[in-house]
Amino acid sequence: MVTYYRKVFESSKSIKMRLLIEGRVLKHKYTTGVERYVKGLLMVFDKSRLKYDLALPFGRNNKYFQHIWEHIYLPLKSAHYDILFCPANIAPVIKPKALKLVITIHDLSYMYFPDAYSFTFRKYYGFIIPRLLNLADTIITVSHSEKEALTKYFPSLRNKIYPIYLGIKEEFLNCPLIHEKEKFILYVGSLSKRKNLMGLIKAFKILINKIPHKLVIVGIKGGTFKKIEIPKILKDIPSERLIFMGQIEDDERLMELYRKSSLFVFPSLYEGFGLPPLEAMACGCPVVVSNVSALPEICGDAAYYVNPYNINSIAEGIKRVLDDKDLREELIKKGLNRAKAFSWEKTAQEYLEIFHKVLENK
Repeated sequence: MVTYYRKVFESSKSIKMRLLIEGRVLKHKYTTGVERYVKGLLMVFDKSRLKYDLALPFGRNNKYFQHIWEHIYLPLKSAHYDILFCPANIAPVIKPKALKLVITIHDLSYMYFPDAYSFTFRKYYGFIIPRLLNLADTIITVSHSEKEALTKYFPSLRNKIYPIYLGIKEEFLNCPLIHEKEKFILYVGSLSKRKNLMGLIKAFKILINKIPHKLVIVGIKGGTFKKIEIPKILKDIPSERLIFMGQIEDDERLMELYRKSSLFVFPSLYEGFGLPPLEAMACGCPVVVSNVSALPEICGDAAYYVNPYNINSIAEGIKRVLDDKDLREELIKKGLNRAKAFSWEKTAQEYLEIFHKVLENK
């Protein structure tokens, strides 16, 4: 890793730039995939001694105030810089003429799954995203799949969209493996509708008398579990077999779960990238994922694929991997190799190349 940091640093020294990074999501109460992405990228920028300033909303930790800050204060502050990098979907709708804007779009889930978001959120994103895409000098997506999704709706932007993958923390890549797994199936991620938690729980319900495992769910409760739905879906599942752990911010605790789990299942209906399956692979856990959006691109041949729209397909995939020791061992081996292809150092290096290219076109 030292060699990687040196490479990033050498690249950063050759780029004479005044870089401002927008860090609005770092003020969020909970850490989801986007927040982890920003933290991971800044971590390696700091280790590589890249010079940048971080812009954070001041005052109250209120999401509405943060967006006002984004569109009023941030354009004024950015006037003193060469590049404004906004890594979390949103950027100011106006910018100084000489400023170069680089924005990362993680996904278009508000378009594909509008019911998972509030009316206000949908209208805000529906208004602002097209304008930001046209305003930006360079657009980063987190997968080739997401680039294609963007160009489907905005074909004229293809030539300024560049896919850059997320990375995996060194701690995950280097964690010691556990060969004697515990009897539980693990899910990690937000509990929004597009993550298909209902589908996973229904599949588990089919298997409840066929496997001895528990289902452990890690994530923030959201709009998925409405009060009227919880009794219905949990009716035939003993409480000791279905465990909601809530949000886990500590990487050590999360790695421990990945390492001990018999199987990691990620039946999402749509992902711009999909970091949890890679983290599970890095920790030696076999993985079952959906065969949609970016997941086949990211997981390659190191996962067992299921149709997330078919509950029986999810259940059959879980049962197949749990029953087949050779398949589990093959998935673990391939997963460990696959995870090594993703590092924050590589991600940072590719961003520096983008920054350099943007400045050359100034």
